[in-house]
Amino acid sequence: MTHATLDNSQAPVFEELGAKRDSTFVFKYFGLHALGAISRMILSAANASFTNEIPTDWAAEKSQAPFGVIPILTETSSDGSKKIQIAESDAIERYLAKKFGFAGDNVFEEVMVDTYSSNTKALMMQFSAKVFGVKDPELKKEGKAKLIAENIPTWIQYHERYLTQEGANGHYVGNKLTLADIKTVLAINMVQGISGEDLISQEKTPALWKVKSTYDSIPSVVAVMATEEYKSLSDRNLSILGYC
Repeated sequence: MTHATLDNSQAPVFEELGAKRDSTFVFKYFGLHALGAISRMILSAANASFTNEIPTDWAAEKSQAPFGVIPILTETSSDGSKKIQIAESDAIERYLAKKFGFAGDNVFEEVMVDTYSSNTKALMMQFSAKVFGVKDPELKKEGKAKLIAENIPTWIQYHERYLTQEGANGHYVGNKLTLADIKTVLAINMVQGISGEDLISQEKTPALWKVKSTYDSIPSVVAVMATEEYKSLSDRNLSILGYC
């Protein structure tokens, strides 16, 4: 039987809900940030009505997921009559970014958002390859050193330059929040998790810092980050992955 997230008969419902912003959402993922961070950040910035569903027995639930993994996003129309599910973090992020106007307003802006987002994601993948996914302490130490010496400075150099050229206004594209900004905020959190303010700070990288401070000051984001649930996710993320 086709999983609900891959059911072609759902196409009309996707078209309908994709154009609306008054839905409610359930975001199913583990009790930390990790691969769920960006989607939760989008929902928070959009002031969307969402709840987190954290599996209590993932081994038993795993077979119900379309690819045996999470996150999975469930969206329900405001009147409760229609429901869709989306699997895979990248698909969820792009869907939500487009829905809430964080993907660019025209073809050029969409390409710019995707370009910056892709480059930042490449840095995040280096974190996974060199640190998060490494169990051997010595290899992890070597990977962290290489990140700090090579990967991160290169990313900072380019992004600080391009943001400065755009006016260092806290955004990559125009004067509005996009997925590129949100990914960079997460990347900054990851960088500071392994290097403190040695590489990124308000003084050393003002353009990048402006992106983070702009996102962190959105009222709906401030409200979410003040909740006990968010603090719990951050604490667990810090203990497992080393950053908040």
